[in-house]
Amino acid sequence: MNNLEEFISSLRKYGHLTGFKLDIETARKIEEIQLNIINDVNNKLTNLNLDDLNKLISELSQNGTMQTLIKEVSKALGEEIDINNADEAFKEALEGNMNFKGAKASLIALQAVSRLYAEKYKEKNGEILNLTPYCPICGSESKTMIKANNEYKMVCHFCGYIWKVSEKKIVCPYCGNNEEFSLGIFSDKEGRVGLVYCQNCKSSWRIILDESIKAPSIVLPLIALGGEKFKGALPISD
Repeated sequence: MNNLEEFISSLRKYGHLTGFKLDIETARKIEEIQLNIINDVNNKLTNLNLDDLNKLISELSQNGTMQTLIKEVSKALGEEIDINNADEAFKEALEGNMNFKGAKASLIALQAVSRLYAEKYKEKNGEILNLTPYCPICGSESKTMIKANNEYKMVCHFCGYIWKVSEKKIVCPYCGNNEEFSLGIFSDKEGRVGLVYCQNCKSSWRIILDESIKAPSIVLPLIALGGEKFKGALPISD
């Protein structure tokens, strides 16, 4: 299971690589909220459907758990909503209307449940091979690749699931291009984080090249944001 102190320690240790100042206390508060949700829902999993993330969320909504979680998160954020408004807040969050009262709380609750499901999926199936930038768990697009033990993997920004894309050499997760000379890596002299550019499909994504960087998977996309500083080096698209 996740560990709050490991999360905070990773932010402090690698925060300088992100390229911006992290709000550690806000991050701590949200992570603490999510870990509580993860533990709470995990205790109920024996009676819940784990075949599919959407089915799990549907069951949690049908038995009132999701609404209760949203209400509790909204209270922790200082914008407590009535439990009867939780479904509407959840709907607005899914539609991207984050200014709606309770939408942020809904997204935090949804992410926590998704993270738990990703953990359970990994325990059962490991890190599957999937040549795509889209998370096989929650469907979110990932712009974060890591190099680990001669393998290249994508990390989901939302649920934290890690899946394998290729071995020994980088392959573009968008088009499958594996030609070394048409895949450029832009990084600093330390080679810790960088940006990969595919000349074939013009896609780019961030990469953590330094295998000594060890952090919870949910933190890795934050660290990889440091690769954004190399965007100016990318070829100008037609």
